[in-house]
Amino acid sequence: MDFFEKQENARRRTHWLVVYFALAVLGIILALHVGFSFLLGEPVNDPALFLITALGVLISVAIGSLVKIIQLSKGGKAVAELLGGIPVSPATTDPAERRLRNVVEEMSLASGVPVPALYILDEPGINAFAAGYGPTDAAIGVTRGCLGLLSRDELQGVIGHEFSHILNGDMRLNIRLMGLLNGILFLAVLGGILLRVAASTRPSRQSRDKNGNSIVAVLFAAGILFYIVGWIGVFFAKLIKAAVSREREFLADASAVQYTRNPDGIAGALAKIGAHSSQLAHPRAQEASHMFFGNGLADSWLQLFATHPPLDERIRRISPGFELSNKKNPPPLPSTSPVAPGTSRLAAGASLLSALPAASIDASHELLGSCALVFSLLLPKEKEARSRELETIDPAFREATKDLFKRSGPLSSARKIALVDLAIPALRQLSPPQYAAFRSTVQHLVEADGQIHLFEYTLQKLLFRHLDTTFKNARSPRVQFRSITPLLPEIGLLLSAISNADAEDLEAGEAAFQEGLRALGTQAAGFPLDRHSTVNLADFDKALDHLATASPAIKKTILTACGAAVMADGSLNDAQFELLRAAADTIDCPIPPFVKTE
Repeated sequence: MDFFEKQENARRRTHWLVVYFALAVLGIILALHVGFSFLLGEPVNDPALFLITALGVLISVAIGSLVKIIQLSKGGKAVAELLGGIPVSPATTDPAERRLRNVVEEMSLASGVPVPALYILDEPGINAFAAGYGPTDAAIGVTRGCLGLLSRDELQGVIGHEFSHILNGDMRLNIRLMGLLNGILFLAVLGGILLRVAASTRPSRQSRDKNGNSIVAVLFAAGILFYIVGWIGVFFAKLIKAAVSREREFLADASAVQYTRNPDGIAGALAKIGAHSSQLAHPRAQEASHMFFGNGLADSWLQLFATHPPLDERIRRISPGFELSNKKNPPPLPSTSPVAPGTSRLAAGASLLSALPAASIDASHELLGSCALVFSLLLPKEKEARSRELETIDPAFREATKDLFKRSGPLSSARKIALVDLAIPALRQLSPPQYAAFRSTVQHLVEADGQIHLFEYTLQKLLFRHLDTTFKNARSPRVQFRSITPLLPEIGLLLSAISNADAEDLEAGEAAFQEGLRALGTQAAGFPLDRHSTVNLADFDKALDHLATASPAIKKTILTACGAAVMADGSLNDAQFELLRAAADTIDCPIPPFVKTE
C-alpha cells in the first residue's frame, strides 16, 4: 500500500470537497433569494436583494464553519470529547482496556508513530474512529462493544484500519470536513431556533395588535424558510461525506490486512457488525459519521448518501472465502491466526515491544515514570558524568531515573526510540507547568556536555514535536513545494549526512551518496549535487524543517533516496537509523520497524 500516493489522493479529494461545498453555498443563496423575493414582494432579478442575501449566507456559513473549526482546534482529543469519549489511562488496570492498549502499542511500533491517545465510547455497538490533524495529535476511540465482542485478532483488524486513516492523511480531511459542513448546516440550525422563538413568543396585551402579530408571523416565515433552505445544506453535507468516505473505507480495510496479514481478523469484525450493530446513540454521531469504522447511523434509504459500503462487499474484497454469518452470535475467531514469519508488519511491532525491558514499559505508562524513563535514556554511560547529571534532575525523579538506567541495560537506538513512542500518551497528561519543567530538564541533559549527539538530537526532535502539539498548539507545516527542484540543496545535505554516517572511507561514502542521487531519478538530473564531507546538526535540522513543507509525492522521493543511500552497503547502523527516524518523523512519513528493530 503506497501511503504517499494515498496522502496525495486525499489532498486531491479536498478539491472535490471545495467544489461540492461551493455548489451547496450557491444553492442556498439562490433558494433564499427566491424565498425572500416572494416574502417581500420584490422581483427575483433584483440585484440589491441578491447581493444582500449572498453576503448574509456567506457570513453565516463562515461563522458556522469558524465556530466548529475553533472547537476542533485541539485535534483528535476534541473530536473524542465531542462524541463523549472517556480517556483510557496508559496505566489502566482494566483487562479489556489493557488488551486494547497493547494492540495499539504494537500497531504504533509497527507504523513508526508515537502511541495515539485512546478513548472509550460507552456504546454497545461495534465501532471505532481515528481523529486528528496528523500523527502528532491523533486519537483513537473504540466502543465498549469492540472491547466485549471482538477477539484479539478482530480488534487488531479494526485498529489496523484506523491506523491506515492516520497514515493516509484521511484524518486531516475528516476534521476539516466537520468544520466546513457545520457552516452549510448552520442555516438549518438557525431556522429551527427561529421557529422555537416564534412558538414561544406571546405578545403582551399592549402589543397584541397588527405589529405584534406581524413580528411573530415574520419569525415563523423566516424560520420555515431557513429550515427548508437549510436542507439544501443537509443534502450536500450527506453527499459530500458519502463521496469522501466510501472509497477510503475499502483502502483502510486493505491497509489493515497489509499490516496484520490476517484478512479474517477484520472480516470477522465486520461480520460481527452484521450480527450485532455499529449504530451509535450519541446525539453528535451524525457530525462524525464519515469517521467511523462501521456505519454509526441508521441505514440510509438512498445508497447515494451511505458513508460506508455494504458489509458483505467489504468482506468479499478483503477475504473472498469468508462467509458473512447470519447467526446472532457468530463464533469468535481464534486468538491468534497462522501468519508466516516475517510477513506481518504487526508481527515486527509485537516483536519489538516484547524485546523492550519490562521495567521500562511499565514506567512508560505512568505519569512520573515516563519522565524518569526519558531522563534515563539521556544519561551518559560514564559513571562520573552520569552522577553529575543525576544531581541536576528533580529529586522526585532522581531515584527512579537511576533505577531505570540500571535495569534497562544497553539498548539500541531503535529500542530507545520505541520507548519514547510508548511514553508519549503518559507525558501528555503532564500539566503545563510540569511540561515546562520536563522540557527544561530534557534540554539540560541534552546540552550537559557542551555538545548535542545524534541520538540526543533525534530523541529531542521527536519528543518535542509530538508534545508541543498538546501544550503549545503547534501544527504541521502547510505544503509549499510541489516541485523537487527548489529542495535539492536540502536533499543533497540530507543524503550527505546519511552517507557519511556509515562511510568507512571516502569511496564508500561517495558510493552511498551516488545511490541516493540515482534514486532521485531524472528530477535531479539538471541540478549538480556534491556530497558534503561534514554536516552539522544545525544545518541538518534546518534542512528537515524545509523538507517538511514538501508535497507527499516529493516526500516519497526523498525517503526512497535516503533508503537507497542507507542500503548501498547492505546494512543499517544506529546512526543511520537515528537520521532516518528524525527525517521521517519531521516530514510526517513514519518508517516501520522492519527498517531497524535491533
